[in-house]
Amino acid sequence: MGNNDYLERCTSLAILGGTFDPIHNGHLAIGEAVLHQFKPERVLFVPAGNPPHKPDKPITQAQHRYQMILHSIGNTPGLDTTRLEIDRTGISYTIDTIKSFKKICPPNCIIYFVLGQDALQAILTWKDATDLLKLCQFITIPRPGYNPELLQAQVKELEKTYGATIHILTSPLLEVSSTHIRKSIASGKPVSALMPHEAETYARKHGLYNAVMPDLSQEHFQWVKSCIKNRLTPKRFKHSMGVVIEAEKLAIHYGADINKARWAGLLHDCTKEYGADKKRVLCEQWGIEIDEIVESHIDLAHGLLGAESAKRHFYVTDEEILQAIRFHILGHKNITLLDKIIVLADFIEPYREDYYPLKEMRSLAYVDINKALSLGLSAMRDIDAARGKKLHYWSEDAITTLKGQIL
Repeated sequence: MGNNDYLERCTSLAILGGTFDPIHNGHLAIGEAVLHQFKPERVLFVPAGNPPHKPDKPITQAQHRYQMILHSIGNTPGLDTTRLEIDRTGISYTIDTIKSFKKICPPNCIIYFVLGQDALQAILTWKDATDLLKLCQFITIPRPGYNPELLQAQVKELEKTYGATIHILTSPLLEVSSTHIRKSIASGKPVSALMPHEAETYARKHGLYNAVMPDLSQEHFQWVKSCIKNRLTPKRFKHSMGVVIEAEKLAIHYGADINKARWAGLLHDCTKEYGADKKRVLCEQWGIEIDEIVESHIDLAHGLLGAESAKRHFYVTDEEILQAIRFHILGHKNITLLDKIIVLADFIEPYREDYYPLKEMRSLAYVDINKALSLGLSAMRDIDAARGKKLHYWSEDAITTLKGQIL
């Protein structure tokens, strides 16, 4: 059963069953609507073990479906889940599930079972349906475009004939298809508007639904590259690909990891074109602390945000890559070779329009990377000073470090 000890003290419980393969925003909308309309202490998502209505259809391993639910419901206190059905052997029949909850919960606990309108119409075909209809209360979810009078008539007939208690969920809900999500993930299409980010991340991390594996492979790189191309303007995307080209060359020259260099180059500006207000909100939402200098010039945060976006949206977890993205604008005291490569590639990539001291930096880039970077960061400091802006102390620390490492 898992850690559901509260059920022994629960006075009202709504059970939402299904395969949840995968859980999506429509499921969460149902859960929250039930919480709002019927006020149960919990809406309990019950992933099916071996559902009788899908005997021949392949279903994702129960543990993965359960974990995707767990990862999705943490921010809503009234939503929870249980392993009851997936830990039970044999076919998962609803009446057995309800009986199990009746044994666990106090005698006075009100138990609702949530089901769709189509399922309600077929309920008399379920195992021990006449007993089931008296065992708990039901909440039915109307299908889109349903006939209210017809549904009311069906409800009244079941109530009159079998002594059932059936409620109708009145909140407008989302139409989302788990089948569509599975196909979209397999084909590399976005699903962020269809399912919780946490569930999507879990699915991709574990390679569910033939998802692109987040393993820094060429396939993974091409998928992210296509996403970045859609996210950025053509000019910004061209710049990013220029940084990839230059970072690869610098990595080869200085003996750094070429694949990590190209990944950091590809993603370094992935949040660059977000608006100022969006940058501020994301810093707050993602727990990124910014100081007064970054707050007053919020574009400086796009490196910090870019590293977080690389992890959240593109499943890059390598800390060296993330650090290179994070500090590619400002540098930092303990700047590494990969960090240097990305900062310098950003300065001198082949599509950069001329500026001072681009020519000098390019001439130094493959002779002394520290001298080239020190020159670039110092020039940036002078430009900022002329504009009345203060250079960030991370950049000052980086310049000090680089000057100490000049050959």
